[in-house]
Amino acid sequence: MSNEMAEIRVNQNIVFREEEEGAFLFDPDSGRIFHLNEVGTYVWKSCMKAKRPEQIIQALCLDFSEISHKQIERDCMKFFDDLGRLGFLASEA
Repeated sequence: MSNEMAEIRVNQNIVFREEEEGAFLFDPDSGRIFHLNEVGTYVWKSCMKAKRPEQIIQALCLDFSEISHKQIERDCMKFFDDLGRLGFLASEA
C-alpha cells in the first residue's frame, strides 16, 4: 500500500468496539478479530475519516515527538499493510 497515493478507508462491514485500553475490530464475514492498542485505536479512528497515510503519520509524529518520523512511518505502513491483508482496510487512489 503506497503512502503517497491512496486514501485509506475502513471496510464498512467491520465492527469497531472501543475499550478502556484499546479497541477490537471484528469482521463478521470472516470471523476475524483484531485487537488494537491505544495507538492502533488512534490510527484506526483516523482511517475511519478516510485520511491519507501521510496525514496520519504526520499527526502521530506531532503527538509522539519522542519517536522518530522514520520509525512511525515504518510502523504505520506495516499496520496498514497488515490490516489491508486481513480485509479490515481498503485503499482508494
